[in-house]
Amino acid sequence: MRKKKKPRNQRKNYGYGNQLHYAFKQALDDLFGVKDHCGTRRSHKKRALIFSRFCRKHGINDARDITQLVLEDYASYLKYRLENEYIWSSDEIDTTISVPYAHNLISTANIAMLAIRNDKKIKLSAKHALGKSRSNVRKNPIHADTSDVQAAAEVMTAKGYPRVAVVVLLCRAYGMRVQEAMLQDLKRMDREIINNGKVRILEGTKGGRKCDSRAIPANNERKKALDFALSVKPKNSKCLLSETDNVKSFMHGEMNKCRETLKSCGIPTYRELRAGFAEDVYEEYVNGPSPLKEKSTNRQLDLEARQEVAKLLGHNRPSVSSSYVGGY
Repeated sequence: MRKKKKPRNQRKNYGYGNQLHYAFKQALDDLFGVKDHCGTRRSHKKRALIFSRFCRKHGINDARDITQLVLEDYASYLKYRLENEYIWSSDEIDTTISVPYAHNLISTANIAMLAIRNDKKIKLSAKHALGKSRSNVRKNPIHADTSDVQAAAEVMTAKGYPRVAVVVLLCRAYGMRVQEAMLQDLKRMDREIINNGKVRILEGTKGGRKCDSRAIPANNERKKALDFALSVKPKNSKCLLSETDNVKSFMHGEMNKCRETLKSCGIPTYRELRAGFAEDVYEEYVNGPSPLKEKSTNRQLDLEARQEVAKLLGHNRPSVSSSYVGGY
């Protein structure tokens, strides 16, 4: 007779495989769904690798052996890395990390244990474990001047990457995320500018959020960016991706090749382009400088400006605006 399988909780890594990191990845796919939350799953899988590596270094290769004490030891290891490099007995060195990243790592460990155990019995408060709260309030000046953006786009075009140049221009002009810029229906945008003078950001949005309230008013800079996008988009495509492209291949291919070009023009990351857009929206609303340049004296006007920034960035949470334009 066929041997009866053991219940999942009695099998190694709760039946998700023999290798701990692979098991975490499979469990996360089950928790979020293989077709949903792609960015979230990708981030958790990367951070789960650090947790599984820590477990293996301590002789743990089975998720069933991970206890609350193991999770607390992991938090202590991360807390040490906030101030110092961590040197393993094999002389391998782990560099220092930031408080927000340490919080994210503990959050991923909690999610990974929830996914693989299907309960919340093993979890940890990052704030209490690290003794420090993370702050998402931006304090550094924004480096996404329109002249630098235009220079970066020209260099990328000259190097044979005009579609990446378009992504850069769209992110800065419309406050899009990179994936949104890749997938936006360019012809629809053109029609909306002609008919309404505004453009809705609908394709490639985070979490699939689509709302008419995220409508960006057109101006000369935004019209020029869209015209350039229409001129270089692949034939028979509504967006910047061709029939043989997908988001992953375009990101790992052409987008990654242009990161150094972006930095050489004074723009540290693609995300910085959204911050530049956010600052423009804020300053236009208050008719004055952003909090990164000068502290606001009108709390009500500041709040209204943050709400406008959040709406046009696709967050709809004024608190998130602080990570782009600074705190009050």
